[in-house]
Amino acid sequence: MSELTSHPLLHLGEDDLNMVTAFILASGSIKDLARKYGVSYPTMRARLDELIARVSAKIDNRPSDPLRDYLADLIARGQVSFAVARRIRDLHDEALKHQKRAKGGERERAS
Repeated sequence: MSELTSHPLLHLGEDDLNMVTAFILASGSIKDLARKYGVSYPTMRARLDELIARVSAKIDNRPSDPLRDYLADLIARGQVSFAVARRIRDLHDEALKHQKRAKGGERERAS
């Protein structure tokens, strides 16, 4: 695979690519980007943070997180606020940690 076809930005969806383009055209101003999309600065910052996480995961060859991707999409479409999405993400992360601890305890008891 050539370097161009494996570039992480080429794995983004059309909405994300459009946002990257708008961000560049706004000279990197999140404030201007938020105004263009009609959302608050924190909402746009959250969307960019999720996009950065997805691109970073691709660069590091880590699988993407479907829940984080879905929440970022909901934020982008204005269907959920940044605060609600963050709370859902945090609850999910807590549940996963609890599940891992529980499985670790089961292994210790089985030994």
